[in-house]
Amino acid sequence: MSTGVSVLKFGSSVLERPEDYRCVSAEVCAEIEQGHKVVAVVSAMGKTTDELIAAVRSVTQAPPHSLLVSLLATGEEASVALLSIALAAKGVRAAEFTTAELPIYTRGPLEDAEPVGVDTEKIMAALGPADVVVLPGFLGMDMTGVPSLLGRGGSDLTALFLGHVLEAEVRLVKDFDGIYPQDPRLVPDAAPFRFLSWEGVNRIGGDVVQMKAVDFAERHQLGFRVTALRGTGTWVGPLAGTPPVARVS
Repeated sequence: MSTGVSVLKFGSSVLERPEDYRCVSAEVCAEIEQGHKVVAVVSAMGKTTDELIAAVRSVTQAPPHSLLVSLLATGEEASVALLSIALAAKGVRAAEFTTAELPIYTRGPLEDAEPVGVDTEKIMAALGPADVVVLPGFLGMDMTGVPSLLGRGGSDLTALFLGHVLEAEVRLVKDFDGIYPQDPRLVPDAAPFRFLSWEGVNRIGGDVVQMKAVDFAERHQLGFRVTALRGTGTWVGPLAGTPPVARVS
């Protein structure tokens, strides 16, 4: 990849509490110090999405789709604002966008859509004066302007789609450093795989990475890394010509 851009995705498992945004901002700063511009994709904090869905179900079992998505979007967009605030506190130049300001266009079912387009020129223009662009994951908009979702775990798909269209390196930052043969919460001595094929992730990776996102990466022959904060993790992609383990600064 030659654009000098890194896409870093931070899921709810590493954004559980407000103080976690300081740790994530430090991860972004470390990437900048290696000479990269960063597109940071964030999920909602902690259990926010589940709590919002439960709140809706306490009101009705059949909410209007557009209102449901508008409510769920508040979780991701609050996360965008919190990370941008944490970066500002470190003196980092960041540009943040809501879905309305920079939509990822989709097709297919509105609650399990596929990304098909985004204004890459707007992202790259923002990365001129800024070191970081912060975007919400999971959310999209169909070609008629109706809000859409990329399915549960859809922030992984957001990041991989952006990595594809921006020709950028992609790292999905999780609560464990890579993909393991056993659940590391149950087997503390388990070691992560260094390399896995896309098919291997879907076969043994459980719900670590959204399956639809892995399928997207395989279709487009897009390699990516799954790590913890400041980790090296697991490289996912073609096993021939795998890259060296990333340096942790």
